[in-house]
Amino acid sequence: MDTSQADEAAPPLGTRSVAQELGAFAARTSLMIVLLTACYFVLPDGGLLADRQSGLRTGGSILALTGFVIVLHLQVRAFRRRLTTWGRAEALLTVLYLLILVFAITYDRLATASPDQFSGIDSRADALYFTVTVVSTVGFGDIHAAGAAARSIVTAQMLINVFYVGAALRLMTGAQVVSGESR
Repeated sequence: MDTSQADEAAPPLGTRSVAQELGAFAARTSLMIVLLTACYFVLPDGGLLADRQSGLRTGGSILALTGFVIVLHLQVRAFRRRLTTWGRAEALLTVLYLLILVFAITYDRLATASPDQFSGIDSRADALYFTVTVVSTVGFGDIHAAGAAARSIVTAQMLINVFYVGAALRLMTGAQVVSGESR
């Protein structure tokens, strides 16, 4: 089905129920999280094609990234057709999860290359868990940055989180600022 047929098949604006909007939102967002998480966990540790297993993991990552691009394309199309709160929320969740995975990969690679930088990161799952605790500001203390490089990266993540939350609130509330004044 080409794009024009897909647009014709979409219900006219305002005719989808809240349940349908919520269902589409949940399906696309869940699929996005699953594909990105799969890509994260199958990324090869060493070179992309260092051995057979690395080659298979690279192939798995490429498949997951392809799925991600397809779902992202669907999200962008849905967002352009209907500038709704659902579309904004989808975009914000996608960007947030991408940020989480970028930092998780960074922490995993740093902990692998320099084990003294973190106390408690022994696997990719640990790196992802630590990243989520930083984003959520829970900070259980079971994993923490021990070295200067790790502390610098964690600090950068915290600052990005603060700016992200502000931008997300502005986008979700539709607030517009012109020359320092709200309208």
